[in-house]
Amino acid sequence: MSKSVYSLVLSDDIVRAVDNLAYRMGVSRSSLIDRILAEKLSVETPETRMRSIMENMMRLLDNDIFRLQTAAGDSGMLIRSPLPYKYKPTIRYSVELCREGNHLGKLKVSFRTQNEALSSAINDFYKCFLKTEAKYLSGIADVIAQIDGDRMERTLNMPITKNGREVTPDEIASSISEYVKFIDKLIKIYFEYLSDRNSALLLIDKLYKERMKETEIIL
Repeated sequence: MSKSVYSLVLSDDIVRAVDNLAYRMGVSRSSLIDRILAEKLSVETPETRMRSIMENMMRLLDNDIFRLQTAAGDSGMLIRSPLPYKYKPTIRYSVELCREGNHLGKLKVSFRTQNEALSSAINDFYKCFLKTEAKYLSGIADVIAQIDGDRMERTLNMPITKNGREVTPDEIASSISEYVKFIDKLIKIYFEYLSDRNSALLLIDKLYKERMKETEIIL
């Protein structure tokens, strides 16, 4: 949705109230006015769509396993999940949506650790996970990702459905949430079988294959 510059005549008291609220929300005056008008007129903008996705993800992921580290904004949120490992590290998932473009957004997975063994293990998991994704998504979707030590950044594709239909913001929120949960599950399986890497990789491959049969929306 394109944007243009318009001149409006507003009451000073209204402008002060808008500026105060915009400051508290961390957005610009124009963004807040655009949001208020969109909600009042029931017009879907990229911002309202992203906000709807994030709010639904917040509801789906704030539970006993996942904790919001940063509350959902219009386009991003940060979630953490504990890893049952001797160093008690925390897995951090950052979701960022794109306002426009050819991709839905990005998912970043990271650890904060100084332990070399843990960093090496998670780096190995990332490589194995992306190799598995490339195997099962070949001819369906591109797997665009980067690995930097104990960090992985995965581009989220525009939703792809088996019957080619369009998806709603609620379905997108559910799909991203399930994808985060799935990666979190695989990471924990990998570390559970850390002393038996081959068994871990076979199980990860099996679970990904099952997911491809069951899931309707691919990112």
